[in-house]
Amino acid sequence: MTRGRAGLISCSCDFELPDDERPARPAPIGLVCAGFAFAVLSQALAFAALPLAGAALAPSQGAAALPVAILLAGAAAATFPASFLTGLFGRRSSFALGASLGVAGAAIAAWSLYAGAFPALCLGAFWLGAAQGFGLYYRHSVGADPRAAALVLGAGALAAFAAPGVAALSREALGPLAPAGALIGAGLAQLCVLALAAPLPSGFEAPDVGAPERRDLSRYAVVTLAAALAWFGMMVLMAGAPLVMASCGLGLGAAAGAVSWHLLAMYAPAALAGAFGLRPRPVAGVAAGLVLLALAVAALPAQVSAAGFDLALIVGGAGWSLATLGATQWLHRGAGVSRALLALHDCALFCAAVLGALSAATLRG
Repeated sequence: MTRGRAGLISCSCDFELPDDERPARPAPIGLVCAGFAFAVLSQALAFAALPLAGAALAPSQGAAALPVAILLAGAAAATFPASFLTGLFGRRSSFALGASLGVAGAAIAAWSLYAGAFPALCLGAFWLGAAQGFGLYYRHSVGADPRAAALVLGAGALAAFAAPGVAALSREALGPLAPAGALIGAGLAQLCVLALAAPLPSGFEAPDVGAPERRDLSRYAVVTLAAALAWFGMMVLMAGAPLVMASCGLGLGAAAGAVSWHLLAMYAPAALAGAFGLRPRPVAGVAAGLVLLALAVAALPAQVSAAGFDLALIVGGAGWSLATLGATQWLHRGAGVSRALLALHDCALFCAAVLGALSAATLRG
């Protein structure tokens, strides 16, 4: 017997359901990890290119960080569609839709640099952000299994190895228009996400859980606040570092390298935890992560060399990894979390990141 849901008729007939009405089978962890890795690669290239593109096209210095903030706003706007569409239409359709938006957004953003059109850059950034909103939901698609969640987050470390090569290739091929090449690379990464979404199981996700108890809501609020602080600090570093580095005479290559080290530090600890089955204490991990992030943000404006920027971003990335992995495990511990609360949690993270991106403009010396 099927479970009743809006738009579908419940039936107790004894026959095999069509593919699109079957409950979802567990998604192969390899496909989920690969899809998340390409989504992070797209994110890395976008975050390396958009601050520089914004500085080149923005009508004022204060608007240089606006494309990154708009990307994050697009990600925040996509969290609720990502959560509910995954439940209504399945992971295959939901993740494919998000990746399609990313391909289109990257194309528009890259074209804007050729045309010198700042509004088009902002529009492309918004669509790229929407793709990131869908991509972040990959970590929820594996449910409450802490090792699977760590492996999915850890797969983002693969993007750290690929991003510098893509940035270097675009710099050699396009010279001053290298940020456009990096944005094209972000679009190609989203195209890979689209291809990896096709083999995912076609059925619906597990049904939504009921209303949470007051104790669970309190835990959810604390987890969300802590994770939001981690995302705020992470975005201050990611959006602010390319701007501060540019003021020191360091261009796209150095910025992409620093962001790549940051990404490696963001995801490698989770990869190690998943590979070795480690289960760090969620609360202690979140607290340690927030301390490391605070130290990195405080140290960033004082750096003047590429090595100094790399070190600050590595420390901040490790802090984000501890805080985010701990928060994800803390969030799914005990009773299940409703789809609406998962969406609200991710939306809060991206809203905090928007504030971090807007604050990053103040770091440029």
